[in-house]
Amino acid sequence: MIIGIFAGLGTAVSQSVSYQFSRFFIQRHGNSFQLLVVSHMIMGIFAAAALTILLPRAALPPLRVYLLPLLLCNGYYLFGQMAFFTALKRSEASRVAPLLGLKIVFLAMFSILFYGTSFALQQWAALALCITGAVFSNWSGGTLPWRSLCWIMLACMGYSLSDINIKILITKIGDPNIMFSSTLAGLLSYTLIGIPAAIVFGVYPGMSKRLILPALPFSFFWFIGMLLLFYCFAVIGPVFGNIVQSTRGIFSVIVGTLIAALGFHSLESRLLPKIIIRRIIAAALITLAIVLFSTN
Repeated sequence: MIIGIFAGLGTAVSQSVSYQFSRFFIQRHGNSFQLLVVSHMIMGIFAAAALTILLPRAALPPLRVYLLPLLLCNGYYLFGQMAFFTALKRSEASRVAPLLGLKIVFLAMFSILFYGTSFALQQWAALALCITGAVFSNWSGGTLPWRSLCWIMLACMGYSLSDINIKILITKIGDPNIMFSSTLAGLLSYTLIGIPAAIVFGVYPGMSKRLILPALPFSFFWFIGMLLLFYCFAVIGPVFGNIVQSTRGIFSVIVGTLIAALGFHSLESRLLPKIIIRRIIAAALITLAIVLFSTN
């Protein structure tokens, strides 16, 4: 379990850094759709290269066994990613990222409705603390425009449905080595996404080779974060994994504060000390949620 928690924390750090690079790309080089296409083409290349190394030792089941969760995982993820990039056009990453913690609401709801999951009272308390921490973190820096909130809610829906299918995909692959199975699932997922991304990149008028270099930093950190996320879900499950992953809002605040202190105010505005203190309180709530859920 400890390894799964650290994998989730690693995901949170990687995503927090990637959010800044995504906002930088959208501000300076292109729009959210261009970043979506170019970054997934790049990550598809990363994944395909790694897959050629792992496949010779893999004993994959027939494609029909894992095809549906693979397609659902990718489809819901792309929907969520596009919604999140759209929200980033209107708001700073350190204000948007904490609200992704609300994904836990949709994840719990879908798990109960469609997969018969049940939670103990202590786990419900952990979910409530996680949600409170996410909302408190957002309110500590001013409220977001309602359009941004709508896009964030849509992103949360897409991400949560994708997370559920990540766990199913790893189970269907069925390798006894959890790290190998989760890594294989992640590489298959991003290789598959990279194919249509490369096609769109080649035919869509708004695409250009000049976009590849600016998209590389986001692609690298997001790809590493996703491989860690697949392993995290394999070890501790998507619900607990998302509670751990909610710390990305706190890491985003830390990264955003450093960026603002360095003078990059087009990416992040400088925070008042009282706002930083309030977000530290939000971090404490999420940390307590992790402890509660893990000790059930």
